[in-house]
Amino acid sequence: MERRRISSWIHTALAVAQSGSPARGARQLGVSITTAYRHINALERSLGVQIFNRKHTGWTLRDELRVLVSAGEEIERVLRRAENEMRSAAGRGHQTLRIALSDDIAEHYVAPRLRAFCDAHENIQPDLIVSSEFADLASGEADVAIRPDMDPGDTLVGRRVGYITHALYASNAYVRAHGTPASLAALSDHGICGYGPALRHYTAAEWLDAHVSAEAIVARFSHTFTMARAVEEGLGVGLLPCFVGDALACVEPVMVIEGALPVDIWLVAAAASRKWPKVRAFNRFFAARMRADEALFIGRPYG
Repeated sequence: MERRRISSWIHTALAVAQSGSPARGARQLGVSITTAYRHINALERSLGVQIFNRKHTGWTLRDELRVLVSAGEEIERVLRRAENEMRSAAGRGHQTLRIALSDDIAEHYVAPRLRAFCDAHENIQPDLIVSSEFADLASGEADVAIRPDMDPGDTLVGRRVGYITHALYASNAYVRAHGTPASLAALSDHGICGYGPALRHYTAAEWLDAHVSAEAIVARFSHTFTMARAVEEGLGVGLLPCFVGDALACVEPVMVIEGALPVDIWLVAAAASRKWPKVRAFNRFFAARMRADEALFIGRPYG
């Protein structure tokens, strides 16, 4: 009983440390603020030390006690893995399949094909986890991922199913008002939609940093789909994946990129989950379709 109580107290301490206050931590856990205070006070009494620097600007863990965060996160990872393994072993009823993917692939590729997948696998319920950050599959943050990257990760198991190209796109209205860039050097004379810090690791973001002056950037975006919408509305020129740019209404490619900036597309899973029936079903379904859609990912400018 005592160990269970301490585990609960650490869980609360982790939520407070991550959120910066007992009130936000309590909301995150779905408990009352009184319970959050009680857990923190009990943990401090048990350890015989004060855990948090309690200031009106927020609660922060004392430096020497940050080991609590590591312990709490490890507990959560172990519990997630155990939960996933039990669900997979049961193999009965509705099975949730958590799919990690970027916003552009979610919006422009996976979502339009989910109905066909669900019709073929009625016992699987997809749960799309959309983020510009790669999910930690080994710790159970997701079951499977569609990952556009040249290096999908040494600890993962997967298959390469194609590659994505990039080109510069602008709306018809933008082209009428400003023309098209005649050369790479002329790009800085145009308004360029750039990638934000969260996407600085993207191949397209690295290319823009190398070829476009910072002064030419009219806005930065942390999601490709949001940038695509801004390009569609005439904000400026955007370096987009071709399968995204080609699908936009009243948008045209205005410059091809030498080499096309290819990025591999991988279907990946953790070694522990790769043989789960729901993961294998997802991989079979989308591997076949993505390979059949090779021309879509290569893009109109390079087709």
